[in-house]
Amino acid sequence: MARLKIGDLGAAQGLVERALALDPEHSECWCLLGKIARYSGRFGDAVAAYEQAAVFDPSHVGCRTALGNIYRNLSMPEAAIHWHGEALALRPNELILNLNHLFVLPIVARSTQQIEQLRQRCLEGLWQLERRQQSLDFGDYPMSHHPYYLIYHNRDDRAVLETYARLIRAQLPQLEARPQAPRLPTGRRRIGFLSGFFFAHSNSRAFEGLIRDLDRRHFEVVLIHLSSSHPDQVRDRLDASADQVLLLAGSLAEAVRQLQQLDLQLLFFTDIGMHPTAMLLACYRLAPVQVTGWGVPQTSGLTTVDYYISGELVESAEADCQYSEHLVRLPGLPCCYLAENLEPAIHGRDYFFLPEDVPLFGCLQSFWKLHPDFDGVLEQIAQRVPQAWFVFVEAEVTSYTQIFVERIASSAPTLSQRLILLSRMNRQEFISLAGCLDLLLDPPYFGSGITLYETIHTGTPIVTLQGDFLRSRYVAGAYRLMGLEQAPVAHSLEGYIDWAVTLALDPERLASLRLEIADRSRQTLYDRSDVVEAFADFAIKAIDQACPAPD
Repeated sequence: MARLKIGDLGAAQGLVERALALDPEHSECWCLLGKIARYSGRFGDAVAAYEQAAVFDPSHVGCRTALGNIYRNLSMPEAAIHWHGEALALRPNELILNLNHLFVLPIVARSTQQIEQLRQRCLEGLWQLERRQQSLDFGDYPMSHHPYYLIYHNRDDRAVLETYARLIRAQLPQLEARPQAPRLPTGRRRIGFLSGFFFAHSNSRAFEGLIRDLDRRHFEVVLIHLSSSHPDQVRDRLDASADQVLLLAGSLAEAVRQLQQLDLQLLFFTDIGMHPTAMLLACYRLAPVQVTGWGVPQTSGLTTVDYYISGELVESAEADCQYSEHLVRLPGLPCCYLAENLEPAIHGRDYFFLPEDVPLFGCLQSFWKLHPDFDGVLEQIAQRVPQAWFVFVEAEVTSYTQIFVERIASSAPTLSQRLILLSRMNRQEFISLAGCLDLLLDPPYFGSGITLYETIHTGTPIVTLQGDFLRSRYVAGAYRLMGLEQAPVAHSLEGYIDWAVTLALDPERLASLRLEIADRSRQTLYDRSDVVEAFADFAIKAIDQACPAPD
């Protein structure tokens, strides 16, 4: 186990295999072997090891939960439901096991029907669970699944997330509150930013400008890492920009105590939903003001989170009702993306072995963003621009790519014949790829966020569908900030198809649009000090309201 903790997977596996040679039916050793294989990315070996543990110990909840997690992460929901069901049968009154069993949603969906069936199963089970919550215990197994993947279904899930949050909060261990009065807003105010992804991750690029550029005459900035955070150069750079850095313990109770001792006046959870620990911590009142924001473009559902930080150009007039929190619309877009983090596009089509003299459409987003409704859109574009090819990037998990390719072969046969799948690449290559395509196709329902900032400076136009929710409005908002008069923004799937086809068949218009986008994006989208200043104004007012000065 010590070898496993320090990352020496080879030595750990050797020790476990020696132990199994002495006792081939030792279930915990099989579980350790499964964990080593999972950390190594050998999912088949992990499944085989955990299944052996399940055979040798029919009462072992952990191995069954692990199998459910692996199959869910491979987007194999039927197998995930089976194994989470076996774990639940052993402890039917544990809340976390119930939630793990319910929130098995397809990561890459095989069809709209699959989404609807699993979504309905999840929602009906959640309402039933709420009715019997008095008989439930929180349990001692870690929370594996969260409603996050509902976000890709183009629905208003506020009611679902609020129900989920009530269940979690009602059953969470009640930890002793640290008796203290909030610090008064005299001098510098203490703000904490908490994430499990402050390393070489898009979340760092989303928030680095805000964290670094908050005026230190008015604020002390504390950077808070979850225990799972990865140390690297990006994390070191972020740490150096903060006034204080805290690495949280793995224990929830200890992490809560650490946060209480910080005496923060405002705590910003940058990505509730992306890591279960962040969700659990946000259930507690750890600062007088607690906020979340656009890093995860949906409400937290938590009454302990006071504000949701977004932007006036990416929220509809009716958006307030989509959030449990009070919606804060910063001017323009809610991100100060640093121009110094941009990568130049240095490779051409030949570097990627792409055809030179044909229109190239690209959809460079993760496959889980590609709703099956998008398949028909892509098929019609392929039919109307018969000389075009379509570029995608393979997923890190092989099964995601396989599911997508199989789905396209059935639902979009014309597209399937002109599909180019490129291997995964580094960030600099990714930017170059975006720059040598004719058009980028923003996925309907959940479009570009950080990818917009990383690619738009190359000039490649992004065709987008502006929807009802923040997650489908970011590109349209960026075009408005840029003052682009003829931006390729659609308001229906039919309009989306028309924009893509029209631009692909009009090279002169496309070339002119590329130049305008490249020029205006560099002038308007980056180093937005006004966003930092607007957030600072909000933070001062929110803190002063929550921590009033004495008479």
